[in-house]
Amino acid sequence: MNNRIKIYTDGACAGNQLQENRGGYGAVIFKPGEEPFRLNGGYRNTTNNRMELKAVIEALKRVSPLLPVIVYSDSQYVVTGITEWIHNWIRRGKIEKNEDLWMELYELKNKFNDIEFIKVKGHNGDQYNEEADRLATIACTYPNLPIDILKNNIVWSKCSVKWVIGNIFIAMNKKEPP
Repeated sequence: MNNRIKIYTDGACAGNQLQENRGGYGAVIFKPGEEPFRLNGGYRNTTNNRMELKAVIEALKRVSPLLPVIVYSDSQYVVTGITEWIHNWIRRGKIEKNEDLWMELYELKNKFNDIEFIKVKGHNGDQYNEEADRLATIACTYPNLPIDILKNNIVWSKCSVKWVIGNIFIAMNKKEPP
């Protein structure tokens, strides 16, 4: 267990239900024998769930898929989504929300030989979950955050998923921004 890479992730969104808002994601990555690596970033006009997903995606992009990994998240949406719901969504050919990020996470996850997702209780004194939360909250305050384009410019509710030679392709209906 000590040779595993451990990743703590969190997302945040100030004004989650508002048209104009600011979201951030944060992660702390522990590689055996190395100092912790911290990352964060953010978007405008996004959602908390999108930032939770983005935290995991950006962290996994920074580790080798050949090494064993444990991802700790306080998001039931992320942990249950990637370990249980995603299989039903793909079988049905429909994901209601955040398809772009779910498919990116699914493809990343499948590159790993040994990956585990563990739900931790948020705001409960877990030092590294709290640190990921601080990183995400700080990212919400960054100036000049980009707009979360996919959330705002594409209607995903009529998405279809098809398997083609091991890759996933998503048919999208584009919508002009308001």
